[in-house]
Amino acid sequence: MKPGLGRGGKLHLALNLELNFQENKMDEPKSGMDQLISQIRNNPVVALLIFLGSIVIALSAFTNAARNLWELAPKKAASPDIQGEWQADVVYDWPNAKFSERFRFSGKGERLSGTASFLGMNRGILEGKSQKDQVQFITKTQEFNADANHSVTHRYLGKIANDEIHFVMQTEDALSEHLPVEFIARKLGAAKATPLNE
Repeated sequence: MKPGLGRGGKLHLALNLELNFQENKMDEPKSGMDQLISQIRNNPVVALLIFLGSIVIALSAFTNAARNLWELAPKKAASPDIQGEWQADVVYDWPNAKFSERFRFSGKGERLSGTASFLGMNRGILEGKSQKDQVQFITKTQEFNADANHSVTHRYLGKIANDEIHFVMQTEDALSEHLPVEFIARKLGAAKATPLNE
């Protein structure tokens, strides 16, 4: 201990030594990394660009990983091709009412259009949809009685299986009640597959 230094003197000496150390440190040449960090801190535009660049790199790495995961996911099964002509023998819910009905389907994506015959006469398909292995649409007809004519809706719902559509047709708003009618439409011109063991 130096003579003449009391407690306050020790503290004063320690502070002076620390300040001298800091001043000497500031006088030392900075390393390249220290200079770069100092420039970034003093320039907010550069700091912002580096920050945004880091986000872009992180997002591109994430989206690439997400894309790779997406490719592993099961693929959506393609909807069956129902475009073309179909034929069905339909037995309606009143006596001696068997008709050979024809369906002509066209459209793109989930949209379905075309014609469907009812009692042998073609009717335009309305509200047609084709999704996965199902098809649905309506047709309209007119019923007449002594008082007036009446609009009737025929609602078709079908399940597609290979070259067949298993339909249920429900008649709505008719003058008399009708039961749902089930029938199978087959694609015209479709080749029948031959089993391998034949």
